[in-house]
Amino acid sequence: MYYDIAGTNTRILGAIHVFPAGTSAVPSWVWDAFHWSELIEKEHDSAELIACFHDAHTKALKPWGALFMKLGQGFRSIAVLPGVEVLFANALAATSRPAMTYLETGKSVGDLFDAVPASSIAAAHTVMDAAMAQMEANLCALHSAWNKGDAGALEAIQRESPLGSMPSMRHAFFSARNENWAHTIAARGPSDKRRLLVVGALHLVGPDSLLQTLTRCGLDTHPVPG
Repeated sequence: MYYDIAGTNTRILGAIHVFPAGTSAVPSWVWDAFHWSELIEKEHDSAELIACFHDAHTKALKPWGALFMKLGQGFRSIAVLPGVEVLFANALAATSRPAMTYLETGKSVGDLFDAVPASSIAAAHTVMDAAMAQMEANLCALHSAWNKGDAGALEAIQRESPLGSMPSMRHAFFSARNENWAHTIAARGPSDKRRLLVVGALHLVGPDSLLQTLTRCGLDTHPVPG
């Protein structure tokens, strides 16, 4: 889950946002990526996305906002540890390195979900409700697949997730964002500093993954040797 983008001085780390309680040491390639980098970007500012959960005029909670809140409640109901982004943020602060910046805005993510049909969001709520009882087991399965770099298992988890099981939801959360990121990366060209992009591991699997989308933009990627 650690890749180099040829000719750009940029690498991609596939992360998981929280770890199951009792998780053993973070894989060495995660810290290898951190120490290689000079600049780190993550997906977006979570607070900015949360601000989009409510309608700007009516202040009503949007159905997709309620879906994300339900997901957060599920994680708060089980024992978890901070994921890669929090570990990196703490390590950056401790070493006086620049704070992480963002690949996208929270509003851009919110705009994608605003365009998802209500029926798809309702169906995602149904999938989410069914998954709540298995939240801990699902997180452990995700962590195991990520730790092993098992792309096939990660793709299966993505397809069955509330955000990947319906085509329009999958497009909003995965495909469209991967495409936006790929175009942003391609437009930058080579970086003058070693830049690490930290994105969810599920964005790096499947036919519309960030890696495949970068290839379609003319950028080759390959695993960084471990």
